[in-house]
Amino acid sequence: MKQITKALTTIIFTALIAIEFTACQDNRECTYDANENTLSCPEKTYKTINLGNKIWMAENLDVFTPDSSVCYGNQHDNCNTDGRLYTYASSIGSVCPTGWDLPTKQDFETTFATNAPATFKDTAGFNAVFAGFKYYDGNFADKGASASFWTKDSYDESRAYLLRITDTSVTYEHFNKNIFASVRCIKK
Repeated sequence: MKQITKALTTIIFTALIAIEFTACQDNRECTYDANENTLSCPEKTYKTINLGNKIWMAENLDVFTPDSSVCYGNQHDNCNTDGRLYTYASSIGSVCPTGWDLPTKQDFETTFATNAPATFKDTAGFNAVFAGFKYYDGNFADKGASASFWTKDSYDESRAYLLRITDTSVTYEHFNKNIFASVRCIKK
């Protein structure tokens, strides 16, 4: 009987430890400071801004996720200045901090009703960085020419909506979910 009790205790203890470590991997605890307009996360402190009655990150997300995030051109310096690029699956997963979420197409449209490129590029506001994107075939494109941000909205099984910003246009396009694009998070 003692051996069975000891074995059960060991199994339960091991299961609890495994659950705790799994929960930590999915939990992105960050601290939001409304007075300083910052979001302090383990990887860095992000600027935030209140736009359209929502709190938005004013910088591209830069948290490493294995096999689903990259630096443009595979150059780490690009992550430091432009944030990381993510697949759609990663962007709707647990990449945003706890209490934050990937914006929907409607969130972008409601907040930026004018849809003027200058509105998105305003460094005192959204501060869009033309970080480009990575095609699913491995090629990188458009750094310095456009910004592409995932929305939470799926178009169909293989495509999802991206907000694309250039110097002259703002569009919502559907792209293959396996490309890599920038992520901004909003406070829930």
